[in-house]
Amino acid sequence: MNRKDMINQDAERIADSSVNWEKLHGKTLLISGATGYVPQYIVHGLLKRNDLFQANMNVIVLCRSKAKADLRFSMYYARDDFKLIIQDILTPIEIEQEVHYIIHAASPAGLVNSNINPVETFKVNVLGCDNLLMLSEKKKAEFLLFSSVDVYGKIGEKRFVESQLGFLDTMDVRNVYAYSKRASENLCACYRQRGVRVKIVRPTQIMGGGIALDDGRIHIDFISQILNQHRIVLKGDGSPVRSFLYMTDAITGILTVLTDGQDGQTYNVSNEDAEVSVLEFARIMSSCAKEQIDIERSMEADKYDVEVEHAVSYVTASSEKLRSLGWMPRISLEDACKNMMNYYGIETIE
Repeated sequence: MNRKDMINQDAERIADSSVNWEKLHGKTLLISGATGYVPQYIVHGLLKRNDLFQANMNVIVLCRSKAKADLRFSMYYARDDFKLIIQDILTPIEIEQEVHYIIHAASPAGLVNSNINPVETFKVNVLGCDNLLMLSEKKKAEFLLFSSVDVYGKIGEKRFVESQLGFLDTMDVRNVYAYSKRASENLCACYRQRGVRVKIVRPTQIMGGGIALDDGRIHIDFISQILNQHRIVLKGDGSPVRSFLYMTDAITGILTVLTDGQDGQTYNVSNEDAEVSVLEFARIMSSCAKEQIDIERSMEADKYDVEVEHAVSYVTASSEKLRSLGWMPRISLEDACKNMMNYYGIETIE
C-alpha cells in the first residue's frame, strides 16, 4: 500500500468513527497550521466525511507555506468545500465568510524547531493563539486549542490528570514550548471571560505518517535510525515511560472534545494501554520489522546529551475525562508501529 492509500485509509477511519458528526455537518471549520503532520489528518477526515456521507462541511485551511500546502492538499484545490489561506499567523487574520469552529493547531512543534528558534516558538504559540482567539470572538465561533502534555512539567505523578500542573523552570530555554502552551491555555481562559467558547486538548505522542524524519520525537527518531542504520540506538538506559497514540485515535478524540467537550475545560488525549518505557517501545518496533533490528545503548549520551539529562521519567496521561464523552482508542501500539513503519517504507511482519 502506498502513502496516498494509507492516508486515505486513515481518513476513512476518522470519517466513519463515532464522533458526534451531526454537530459539524453543514458547518464551516477553520484549521490553523493544517499542514502539520497531525492537523492535516483533520482536513483529510473532514473532507472524507463529506465524500462518504454528504456532510456538507466547509474546510478552511490556514497556513504560511504554499509549498507545504501543495504537498498535503493539492488534490483538494478544485473542491468547493475546501479553501486555502496562505498567511503568517502572527499577522491579523481577516476572513469574510461565516466560521463556526476554529481549531488552532499552528505551532513549531518538535525538539528541533524549539531548540533552533525558541523566540519564534514562543511568539507563534502565544501571539498566534491571540490572533485566532480574536477571530473567534469576532465570528462567535467555538475555539479549540491544540496544547500538549508538556504543560504538566515535573509533578511526581505517573499519570497526569487535567487538574494538576508541576514545576517548570522559567529560565530554562528548553521549556519554551511547554511554557508557551501554558500561556496559550491561560489566554484561552481570558477570552472565555469575554464570551468566547474555548476547549483545550493535550495529546500525548501521536504516531502516524507525515512527520519529518529529523523532527526529534522518539517514534520518528527510531524510524529514522532503522532507515539509516538498520538499528535503534537508545540515549540513556531506556527507562523513561511515554504514552503513545495512533493518529486516527488522536483525531477522533480531538473532534470528540470539539463536539461534546465542556466549554472552558482541558482534555488529555491518550491511550493508557500504550504506555511503555523507551526500551520497551524500541523492542516493540524491532519485533514488528521483517529484517533484524538490533537495539543498542549509547553510553556517551548519559554524560553529554542534555536531552537525556533533563528527560522526565514519566510522561503519561489519564484519558478518563475524554472517555467519559464516549471516546475510546481503537488502534493498539503494535499496529500503530506497523502502520507508521509501513508509511516510511519499512517492511513489517503480518
